[in-house]
Amino acid sequence: MPKRTLLLLAVLSGCDGLWQGFKQPVSENCVIHPSACTQGQVCNTSTEVCEPEVSAPLDMSSSAVPPCGPNDFCWDNPLPSGNTLRSISLVSAQSGFAVGDQGNIWLLGPAGWQASTSPTRNALYGVAATSATSALAVGQAGTVLRFDGKAWTSVSCGTSVTLRGVRTLPSGESWLVGDQGTVLRLNGSSCSPVASGVTVQLNAVDGTDATNIWIAGGNGTIQFFDGTSFRSQMTGTKEELRGIYAATSVEAFACGTRGTLLRYSQGSWNSVSLGTTQSLEAIAGKLADNVIVAGAAGVSYRFDGTTWKQLPTVSKYRIDGVAVTGSDALLVGDFGTILC
Repeated sequence: MPKRTLLLLAVLSGCDGLWQGFKQPVSENCVIHPSACTQGQVCNTSTEVCEPEVSAPLDMSSSAVPPCGPNDFCWDNPLPSGNTLRSISLVSAQSGFAVGDQGNIWLLGPAGWQASTSPTRNALYGVAATSATSALAVGQAGTVLRFDGKAWTSVSCGTSVTLRGVRTLPSGESWLVGDQGTVLRLNGSSCSPVASGVTVQLNAVDGTDATNIWIAGGNGTIQFFDGTSFRSQMTGTKEELRGIYAATSVEAFACGTRGTLLRYSQGSWNSVSLGTTQSLEAIAGKLADNVIVAGAAGVSYRFDGTTWKQLPTVSKYRIDGVAVTGSDALLVGDFGTILC
């Protein structure tokens, strides 16, 4: 495997692996109810309990950075910004966007990763780019931002709910999903709601065209849009689904809490076992034979069309976003740490 550039942002995660087998659901489950966490707390997606937020940046001194092999995901500049990155979208191996907490936006260009001026301090949870000069970002309190190659500007979509995922189709129209089953369709300056048929938190959206769109979220929910309306698809799980990837119009992948991984093929969703109970936060790929899924504790796996193999990340911190282009992949996560 060629050496690849990746972004990985990290949060200290404690000993959740030791207790995974003994964990029981709790009433203050912050995965299902994010508002359970108060200011100064973050949700541990493995224990599902609010924990004190870690505010200190990672130690990136040479003695603290682990050695890196030619096939590893390795540390790279810029050094941790302190703000978690939640999503990444690539146009090419040298062009893309990453967004995260406090309205942080990073642009990848010929000079590497550089901070971009953001018009918001709201957390940004999703980003979709179609070129180096065209991208859309969504986030907290109904935030929708558009990039025109020069600046980010706000787009009004008439909602105040948190938006968590966005996908721009080849046609140019964008689909946005978020809390309370919210689905929005953005065409140019026209943003209209679409009935999703559910009220759960929706975390991710992907599709190949306007007649093949999947959305995923709480309680194992996956809804499919056929060009007319959304209909439910049976997933066989009640775990929260965090990411979805449409490889083709007839094959897709979804991931979620407690190591949940699903594959859609021949008209149905089936469970795939990776041998991990860590929460899988994001999934992306290039067709169906180059798929990467990643999540808590730095876990990362690649599917080559036949088998899943674990990838080394030289980190034990959570990955929140994945992007794949050709043979290159980038991962983003807590604290804005960048790996290559």
